[in-house]
Amino acid sequence: MKSTKYFLFIALLFIGFSSSAQVLKPAKWSFKASKANPAVGETINIIFTATIDKEWYMYSSRLNVEGPMPTEARFTNNGSFETVGDLIPIKPKEKYDEIWEGKVNYFTGTAIFVQKVKVLKSNPTVEGQLSYQTCTIKDGSCIPNKDKFKLSL
Repeated sequence: MKSTKYFLFIALLFIGFSSSAQVLKPAKWSFKASKANPAVGETINIIFTATIDKEWYMYSSRLNVEGPMPTEARFTNNGSFETVGDLIPIKPKEKYDEIWEGKVNYFTGTAIFVQKVKVLKSNPTVEGQLSYQTCTIKDGSCIPNKDKFKLSL
């Protein structure tokens, strides 16, 4: 009898977690290369575009303060390309943030980032993971997220 009650408790616990464990993703990503068929030795841009839900914002990859999570791209080293420089944010907004006691760079609506890569082998595959933080304008609560990307050129 005890084992039946224990099993029922565990089953209900998992059902409760699975029904309430909804992942909130206020940003949807797309990505493309600046050139479809780059030659070996050529440097191209990988363009990451995030569409950010209304009443949310995303931190830039370059921040002037300690604390908020910057947008980052981590690339999987497969020998077909190498990154050149850092992830570059394109035209972020800037505001003074009282919580972080300084100016922060952020995006609303759409965020665009560019990463230069040098092609080392023909038909390279550029892949990795984006990590970023989105925050709601309503109450300032923030959500860290990660998304994988893969581009075969």
